[in-house]
Amino acid sequence: MPKEQKKTHFQYPENLIIKVVSLEDAIKLQYINGIECTPENLANTEIKDFTYHLQSILTKYIEDLSPDNEDRIENKFFIETDGENKNKYIGMLFLSNQPHQENLTRKLALLAYELTHSVITQRDILSITHTSQILPGDKVFIFEQSEKFINKKSGKSIKHPFTVSLEIDDKKQPKADILVSGQYCAPTFKTPKPIPIEGYAIPAGYEEHSNTISLYNIDSTNKVSSTPFTLSSNHADHIMTLASAKVNNDILYYTGERLENPKGPTKQKSYVLSTLSIMSDDNPYKNFQLQSS
Repeated sequence: MPKEQKKTHFQYPENLIIKVVSLEDAIKLQYINGIECTPENLANTEIKDFTYHLQSILTKYIEDLSPDNEDRIENKFFIETDGENKNKYIGMLFLSNQPHQENLTRKLALLAYELTHSVITQRDILSITHTSQILPGDKVFIFEQSEKFINKKSGKSIKHPFTVSLEIDDKKQPKADILVSGQYCAPTFKTPKPIPIEGYAIPAGYEEHSNTISLYNIDSTNKVSSTPFTLSSNHADHIMTLASAKVNNDILYYTGERLENPKGPTKQKSYVLSTLSIMSDDNPYKNFQLQSS
């Protein structure tokens, strides 16, 4: 009969910054001489990805503090077979084992906490809040890094939820845990300012139902574009002006705005017409030339 092995509790390293713990069991069955793991939670990729990303952000922070800083953030991943998080897959970040690292460890833990809070949409009763102690100068860093993380994840769903624990000894507050589940924040796009446009054109056509007008633009060399561009219009007199110009072979002068939509795969441009008028007979653009296709 095999001799039963003694269980040994994992010793967490000193200067522990954060602990990322799966909510799902990584261990399916536990035997005297080994364990059988749940395949999808044996090496939780979401925990690894999140831990690695926080590590790169915090590493950048301490490098910005001092380029000559020899402090190094390390990671470790394991399955805890006993103790507080039995059967769970765990990732963690900690400072390389050097003395007198309490202050820097605490600062990095608070940064990791705020960064985590900034990139998730869901707040849950399992999350224990922590009073913010971030300095004003660090808030800019958190905002910039959170925005990059959010843009990278782009609202991605979190299939295997986990908690992020703030591993600092604070007698005034309970240990803070954040539940990371649901999905990451969706990117927010800033609405760009409209760009004023103006120019000369000859009429191409209009679509009354969609309130759009098409024009062939005339460039500075009196050449006409081979393809028209479309502008939205909210004024009925624009269509009458365009129709008159088309019948009489007149030149049009237009003003408006160009808008860019940053949400598409490419920056999609749209045009809004403000004014449309017929030019006089002595206008130099009367002698336009058609461009070849």
